[in-house]
Amino acid sequence: MSHELLNWYQIKHADYLGENPINPQSERQLQHLQNEIIRPLQTQFGEVHVTYGYTSHSLLRWILKNSPGDMAPDIDQHASMELNSKGKRICKRDGAACDFYVEGYENRMDEVAKYICTHLAFDRLYFYGKNKPIHISIGPENSRYALIRQTRSDGLRVNTKSANGNATQTLFDDL
Repeated sequence: MSHELLNWYQIKHADYLGENPINPQSERQLQHLQNEIIRPLQTQFGEVHVTYGYTSHSLLRWILKNSPGDMAPDIDQHASMELNSKGKRICKRDGAACDFYVEGYENRMDEVAKYICTHLAFDRLYFYGKNKPIHISIGPENSRYALIRQTRSDGLRVNTKSANGNATQTLFDDL
């Protein structure tokens, strides 16, 4: 499994000194993400860099305290199958997720998004702009839902266009 999927935080949150433990169910989901999304993208485009990957309960608590942002841990699938301190699932959705960019496509991530929508099985894809990492998840539903989010002048991200299934293949044509 990709070192970046598990240890992405060592670059982005270098001051986090804890661990990022993983249970076997989450590990299986992340392996599936690696096999079904990351490897095919590497074969098609080249080096994939994870900017936000697997997030255990302890890492999530640290991030929420020290670097909160536009996060939705109960639905974003970064916590995969992990439990919180009360023994409840952090994320309501099964599967796993990561945010990534492809080296050489840093300003053309719409091309990568279109490829995913046309050729790969996925659950959710959140697109933040041609020069931003893509959020991608896998899960048993593989709903093939894609959402374009834009950042307003005040910094708030807002949802714009979305599509499901085969309709996602044309979602990125007019960007």
